[in-house]
Amino acid sequence: MAENDPNSEDFLQFLRRMLGENAEGLDLSALQGMEGLNLDPAMMQQMMQQMQQAMSGDPWETTLRQALHIANRDGLGIDSGARTSIADAFALADLWVGESTTISELAAPPRALTRGEWVEQTLPVWKEVAAPVSTSIADALTTALEGRTPEEMHGVVEGAGRLMRGIAGSVFAMQFGQVLGNLSLEVVSGGDVGIPVLSAGTAAVIPQNLAAFGEGLEIPEDQIALYLAARELAYARL
Repeated sequence: MAENDPNSEDFLQFLRRMLGENAEGLDLSALQGMEGLNLDPAMMQQMMQQMQQAMSGDPWETTLRQALHIANRDGLGIDSGARTSIADAFALADLWVGESTTISELAAPPRALTRGEWVEQTLPVWKEVAAPVSTSIADALTTALEGRTPEEMHGVVEGAGRLMRGIAGSVFAMQFGQVLGNLSLEVVSGGDVGIPVLSAGTAAVIPQNLAAFGEGLEIPEDQIALYLAARELAYARL
């Protein structure tokens, strides 16, 4: 930017108003005075409150809330009939797998899970997998901002690094929560996604999604349950 360029001066003033001279906070009200923007003060206040709430807590709590909202929206509980059917399928599958392999049996019995339970029990693994991605996004945003900022504003931007990381982490958490919630509507067991998302040695099936899995196959549901149970047991043992 040219030193005497009016656009450059406008940009500097905008950054100072948004970040503050000491970059201690984000002032969204700075947007209200910009030409061409006619923003409702009440809406701006709501935006600030939502952003502060998202950034003040654990971003993974945001991920969990977002995912559970989607998973439980049309989620069904598991009645006694479904639990019995799944237990019978796992019992027979265990005999088949036991005859075909010498891998030791599971320490805990297989389970039937709701969509919401699948989200809660797999989140620890997702955190381990996705946390480096969230950090990389925050680093990239900070680096990009520093590279596009005039030299005289570097002190402000450097001081705003924690703020930028908070924003990036919150946005990533919300997006990842949507992905995880939508995934819970489709998976039928713990081994569906290609990585062990449940704790080691755990086998589980989601009865609600099992029914959708078998639609159009013209195969009895108990046979589908038996196939999925055998696949899940083999995966969990491995």
